[in-house]
Amino acid sequence: MRHVSWFRGAVDRFRFFNLTIHPFDDPAGAVAEVEAEGVIKSTGRVYRQNYVVFLRAADGKIVFLREYFDPVRAAKAMDLPIAGLASRNNQNE
Repeated sequence: MRHVSWFRGAVDRFRFFNLTIHPFDDPAGAVAEVEAEGVIKSTGRVYRQNYVVFLRAADGKIVFLREYFDPVRAAKAMDLPIAGLASRNNQNE
């Protein structure tokens, strides 16, 4: 909850689109691919991301959720340092 609250405060106009769901043989689980974008408030940069989400439900509730995304895209949008890469303040992109 702390991360979600922080993210909602840090990113403006965040939206998901181009959702593709890949159901499992077991109807309680699926994998989804989805694109997202928003604007990082502190930098004004557009944040674009592709997510892969694994989900399992039981009794109408999510009991397992795991998402994968490229953290380098997020760090670049926020102009945060990345080990082995220079930030925008240190290089021309």
